[in-house]
Amino acid sequence: MFLGTATYKGEINKSLFNPVFLKPAIGILYRSNFNNHWSYRLALTYGTMGAEDSRSDDDYQKNRNLSFRTHTWDGSFVFEFNFLDYQVANPESRFSPFIFGGLAGFYFNPQAELNGDWYNLQPLGTEGQGTSAYPDRDKYNRIQLALAFGGGVKIKVAKRLGITIEAGPRRLYTDYFDDVSTTYADPDVLQTQNGELSAVLGDRSIDGQSVDNTDRQRGNASDKDYYMFTGITLNYALSKKHYDNCTPFKSKLR
Repeated sequence: MFLGTATYKGEINKSLFNPVFLKPAIGILYRSNFNNHWSYRLALTYGTMGAEDSRSDDDYQKNRNLSFRTHTWDGSFVFEFNFLDYQVANPESRFSPFIFGGLAGFYFNPQAELNGDWYNLQPLGTEGQGTSAYPDRDKYNRIQLALAFGGGVKIKVAKRLGITIEAGPRRLYTDYFDDVSTTYADPDVLQTQNGELSAVLGDRSIDGQSVDNTDRQRGNASDKDYYMFTGITLNYALSKKHYDNCTPFKSKLR
């Protein structure tokens, strides 16, 4: 079982390690060992992520005034490599640093708050998606793939019990995790074709009432988003079978 935090990096939060926007995350996982060094892991993790321009130190972001949250479900399959001999059921194991890499599939649904109510942003097409004026901007899919990688340390604490401390970033192939990517769309087009909410939530800038922001920079499409889970996993060995100390590519089962 996993318990930890979730955070994201994108247009509204510039760093995965910004403690201001840390949110809780939980998960479950199953791990199977090939030997003391190699294993694979299946995991399902849930976390809430979000950020607010108003809490940034950057004047541009403060004026842009965007914010979002998303409840994210993450299913991952990764391979792990232990630098030292380690397996919870092995009485000779103590601890080991490790790294991992693989793929994750995730569901996200960015939302914004307006007058106390939360609205799903993807159906609104806040950057002109789905309008005739922006035929090159399609509505993004809320189910996507990501590259999962990271590392940490595994520690044995009892005969069949261990803990893992790790950080696991996800490199996304979308820039719309926060619903911000390209330029401001024409508010008249948004209001006519996507509705009033699309126009209001598409431009929430402080100077938006006095300045036409159409085609001005809203995000950076060339810089894809990230999110990350960091925390502690409690591991229990379901099987007493284990491997004797071995090289990373040879196994000796006991």
